[in-house]
Amino acid sequence: MSKVTSFVGEHTVELTIVPIFKSILEKKFKFVVPIFPWMTREGGSISKLIHKHDEFKIIGLYPRRPKLSTSGNENIFLKISGQIIYGARGGQALGIPIIGGLPLVRNLWELSNNPQCLWLKLDFDDHEQLNFEIIFDKIDKVEKSLSKRILKSNIEIIQLIDKTAKKFNIDGAIEAFGKIKMDSMNLDFYSSFAYMGGYKPIYFLLK
Repeated sequence: MSKVTSFVGEHTVELTIVPIFKSILEKKFKFVVPIFPWMTREGGSISKLIHKHDEFKIIGLYPRRPKLSTSGNENIFLKISGQIIYGARGGQALGIPIIGGLPLVRNLWELSNNPQCLWLKLDFDDHEQLNFEIIFDKIDKVEKSLSKRILKSNIEIIQLIDKTAKKFNIDGAIEAFGKIKMDSMNLDFYSSFAYMGGYKPIYFLLK
């Protein structure tokens, strides 16, 4: 029996898709800074001191791993975890849109040359299907529940930010990052231990 599994980890995916996504955002914003925040670094006292007068918008990005079938099928499989859905939902409530990013690649070498990426909104309901098969050269033929969430152009990404992203100062941003992580873990209190584990998005600070 064939199974679907990944050949690459989230951090490897990040290294490829973050520069691609950053270049999209730079068409609109003068400053685009991707961060993977730690409460004691980006959220530490010196960071809060030197950035205390700054205001900026934020968008988050969950890198997703392309999965392949062990049967040799060349299609790409995508799984959206519940943690990511809850995190994106928490971000939306706070004014931080969070999307998913999937490089459409079938081996490590295809990561090397600005691969096509699938950018998608994560506003799935709890009952919806979260596993998808993508025909490699026919991404316009994906299932409706996925198709309607794909951001099909750079303009749609910018419009999402314009419509849904609020301005933050550094204190508000750090507090929001913690809240989003706890929402993704379905916790109603802050835990530094919980913040360290599980999925966390890359955030892009924009101004």
